[in-house]
Amino acid sequence: MKEEKLDEKDLQRLKELLIHNVASNADKNFQKDNHNATIWKNYAASNARGHSVYESFTDEELLDYIRAETKRLNHAPAQKELFWVMRDYIKRRFKRWPYAMKAAGLTASTGKGGKTLAQIEEDNKHLEWLLAQVREKALELGKIPHPKDIPDVCAEIKKYYNDWGKVIEAAEIDPHTLNEEVVYKIEGLEPQYVQMLDNVKSFAYELGRSPIHGEIDTEVKRALIRRCGSWRNALYQVGLEPVIRIRPFHGIYIDYRKENNRDGHTNSLYNCYYRVLNLSEEDKRDLEQVRTIYQQTRVIPTKKDVSKELRLRLQEACGSWANVLYQIGIDPKEYHRTIKGGKTNEK
Repeated sequence: MKEEKLDEKDLQRLKELLIHNVASNADKNFQKDNHNATIWKNYAASNARGHSVYESFTDEELLDYIRAETKRLNHAPAQKELFWVMRDYIKRRFKRWPYAMKAAGLTASTGKGGKTLAQIEEDNKHLEWLLAQVREKALELGKIPHPKDIPDVCAEIKKYYNDWGKVIEAAEIDPHTLNEEVVYKIEGLEPQYVQMLDNVKSFAYELGRSPIHGEIDTEVKRALIRRCGSWRNALYQVGLEPVIRIRPFHGIYIDYRKENNRDGHTNSLYNCYYRVLNLSEEDKRDLEQVRTIYQQTRVIPTKKDVSKELRLRLQEACGSWANVLYQIGIDPKEYHRTIKGGKTNEK
């Protein structure tokens, strides 16, 4: 379908007319199936003109409309309670109605039988409090908390999320922040701990990265955590930082499916990023080329932006393209958003 080119003024006029006039029609299906009607011609996303109007709406504009309707109705709107054009736009953008409600900060329980606006706001406040508890526990432990580290919160927060990885994302726990805020130098470490840490450092340089779970003797690790407060802080004593998962605890259920969760931590480096410790001079030159591309374009470089030879060399050295980018200071999450068509850097 070819979009009809409309100038900004026309688009804005049509959008305002839709939101403030057309969509307030008591008949929420008015002219929905009449392809000769003005409303259908102007707004149906299945035709060129209507698709242009639909595309002109940002996610936030659609979410603001949902929130405004929630205030008007005093509950999260059911599909039938919104005018068919806006209903269609929202479903096209967010795929499913509950997804749109969640993105707008509302409950999935919609319609007159759902929660009132006051109840929704109270619910959201409680969720924010729970997420704050997760963040505080992360700072206390010096690591991203496991469900068993905070069972009382886990018992409540499973009403909102079924996956602990989603809880961690919602709490916006940043491993880089943990690296900065919860580590500190320990003066006067006893000789046995100094020796343990020296062994860990030597092993890390053999591996070319910090060791992951299962690669360090369990008793040694426990002893270092007891003495240093956390594994992160133990590594900090010898200039290292832990391997980080792009989506920590993804797929770790906290609902009725938790019995199916894997036992312990995975020893896979898939979807992980880490500092590479044994870069060769050639590796450093290759990384500098990638850094130059980024500095010149201000767009995160993808595999296609470099020669095949350079890409293969760097992936061999760093394990993945996302980890290549991490070596030059680019957050792998930003890279993954870029290749999925999400948010990118501005030129």
